[in-house]
Amino acid sequence: MSRIIQAYFHTENQAEDAKVLLMKYNPEMLEVGSLEGGYNGSGRLLLPILDGGGLVSEANMNNSYAMVGTLPTAAANSSDYASDRDTTALHYVLTAKVAYADYSGAAEIIRRNHGHLEELDE
Repeated sequence: MSRIIQAYFHTENQAEDAKVLLMKYNPEMLEVGSLEGGYNGSGRLLLPILDGGGLVSEANMNNSYAMVGTLPTAAANSSDYASDRDTTALHYVLTAKVAYADYSGAAEIIRRNHGHLEELDE
């Protein structure tokens, strides 16, 4: 059984870096595309959580993501990551299909590359 991943990134480099790292899971499909007008979807995006502080709350301490709309109150430590909250600036999409057992590892790769994972109903 496999699971589809769709993630959004601010830069092409972030998306391409995640794509290269996801190859270790032998995805059935793996592609990066550009979004002309940026992300304008109404899906539930999960924000990347910063390592070593940054965005942390009791609700997401054990998770890799925070839900958009339920952001923790702590601010990002670095201006490099301040744009992680800005979903309108997401201009690249990565789509992959990985084995269900590999989903957590793939999601972690996306998180570390500042990807916003869309929660898909399957």
